[in-house]
Amino acid sequence: MSVHLSPATAPVPRPGRPPGARPMPRLASIAIAVLVLVAGLALAAVGLRLTDTWAIGGYLLALAALGLGWGRLMAAMPTLASSLARERTVLLNGFVLCAAVYPFYVNDPYQMHVMAFAGIYALMALGLNVTTGFAGLADFGYIAYYAIGAYASALFNLSLGLDFWICLPLAALVTAGLSMLVALPAVRVTGHYLALVTLGFSFIVIQLITNLEWLTNGTQGLAGMEPPSLFGHSFQQPLDVFGFTLPFQANFYYLMLVLLCLAVVVCGRLSRSRWGRAWGAMRGNETAASATGLNLTRLKLLAFGTGSCFGGIAGSVYAHMVGYIDPSTFRVIESVFLLAIVAIGNWRIGGVIAAAVLFTVLPEKMRAFDEWRLLIFGAVLLIVMLARGRRMIGSNY
Repeated sequence: MSVHLSPATAPVPRPGRPPGARPMPRLASIAIAVLVLVAGLALAAVGLRLTDTWAIGGYLLALAALGLGWGRLMAAMPTLASSLARERTVLLNGFVLCAAVYPFYVNDPYQMHVMAFAGIYALMALGLNVTTGFAGLADFGYIAYYAIGAYASALFNLSLGLDFWICLPLAALVTAGLSMLVALPAVRVTGHYLALVTLGFSFIVIQLITNLEWLTNGTQGLAGMEPPSLFGHSFQQPLDVFGFTLPFQANFYYLMLVLLCLAVVVCGRLSRSRWGRAWGAMRGNETAASATGLNLTRLKLLAFGTGSCFGGIAGSVYAHMVGYIDPSTFRVIESVFLLAIVAIGNWRIGGVIAAAVLFTVLPEKMRAFDEWRLLIFGAVLLIVMLARGRRMIGSNY
């Protein structure tokens, strides 16, 4: 029996070539990929350096126009789109290399701190993408996994004296276990009902960490988590690399860069694995997928468990990076923010990361607009969502 995958559902990231497109010669496609990489990095560098209010506004308008034009160009020139898709590895390796040298370019503690937070949100968005994008399950309570990971890691460190590198995987396992335990009855419902169940779960988690004062210290929060250390180097100390002294925030920036690279590899393998294909079939048509012999309950539990691991890891890093956590950090509205990031990224791995970085850095830049900041941020978010149908963000590459 063939399984029909609805085009309206979130697609699993996979390599592909636009229909009827013939790729350019390899050397030409590599050259174009390098030019695209350089242009993108130049735009990012300009945006990060801007501080003037009107300059930032003009930059955002220009960026939106360029994004819209790029989407139309890709639609009008399938040969170019096919060639860039073929050089995906060149683009990804180039971005990773540039991200690695970024701290030497800015060498600013605040910028490093913001980009480390962007990495945390990107990691959570990738985890949510596993649940919603790969498996098609509505999860409106992802912030709960972030909170569980943060508190689990903090308690392991403060109560048991465990090192960060032990707390990190333990927090991921605890988060995955609890999410699968809660998902066991939740997977019996679908659609909006599943969304309500996961949303209710996030409220329950926040209430528990607020009221279980004997365990979580309630609204006073937990403090004093030890920062990571590697080969005798504490992450609270400046980082010396090749004669350059970087602020200590660069330690967490590089930690998040490594974790993001690992997460991208895992997500890519998952999308092409047997689980990924089964999730795609379930996402497209649960009835047809069940008729082929797939165990939907098991697949849903695996999706929740795998996706929540990313949130647990992000929470663990956050707890040890900031050194203090309390219930106010984990607001339910953050789950909606993460869902918006995944949707804007078009459920694609690269698109999700780009959207997470953009919408973490953008609010910081828009502080210059004072009382207009939230209004303009909402307008930009609305424009991007409306333009998503034009594939402005989140294509196959």
